[in-house]
Amino acid sequence: MKLKPSSQTEQKPSPERSGRRVQVALPLKVTCWDGDYKPCLDMACTYDISPRGARITGLRGAKEIGDIIAIERGRNKLFCRVVWVGRPDSEFRGQVGIENVETERSMWDAELRDLKEIYDPVVRESNFRHSRLTAGERNRRRSPRYSIEGAAELSSSILQGRTAQGVLKDLSEVGCLLSTNQSFPRGTELTLNLSVANYEFGLKALVRHIDPAAGMGLEFREIRKGDRQTLRFLLGKLAEQELEQSFELEIAEAASSR
Repeated sequence: MKLKPSSQTEQKPSPERSGRRVQVALPLKVTCWDGDYKPCLDMACTYDISPRGARITGLRGAKEIGDIIAIERGRNKLFCRVVWVGRPDSEFRGQVGIENVETERSMWDAELRDLKEIYDPVVRESNFRHSRLTAGERNRRRSPRYSIEGAAELSSSILQGRTAQGVLKDLSEVGCLLSTNQSFPRGTELTLNLSVANYEFGLKALVRHIDPAAGMGLEFREIRKGDRQTLRFLLGKLAEQELEQSFELEIAEAASSR
């Protein structure tokens, strides 16, 4: 399943992994431009940061995807593009996602060097046995899975500092299925970065089952702080989309039976 574009997401042909992201509040001075290209000064604060961008709150001037803003912190000034704006009726209300348009520069070298990623535990259902369930049975669980396209970057102690690449095949709040050319034994602990549409998730996972035809099933153990809210929002959008598709199919079948 491909996620449909919305005011919350901006689809990209090939989503870029923004890399390490940490939750931290940093005050920013922001310059926006109105319809007459007059600069307007504003203040905002980061919610989380990554080398390529940030999620910020308190920004009033930028209201549209594609708006260019300038952010200043100390002596550093960078131009950024607004890539998503939180809907007023969502938990992302008041939040804006930005990315650096000066591709040769990292936005937060010092901050990311000094800060550590923080992970929260993932609360799992007991008897996590997806391999024994049909697709319909899996989606009747409290943590349904959804087929979706995405990229994965995996690291583990057995890779000795290297990373492996994978392709995401389905996703839930407590696990995922992906295919990769790298072989990992069952029980291997992995650090996982997922790139889905315009979203990035950092997770720690355990290899639960391996099927050469279907892929490798992972159970999430920890999720990067700040990512749980985003993952739930994405899964909610996928549930809405699945319901819409089911409704459209019912209408088509009813029409064909007349």
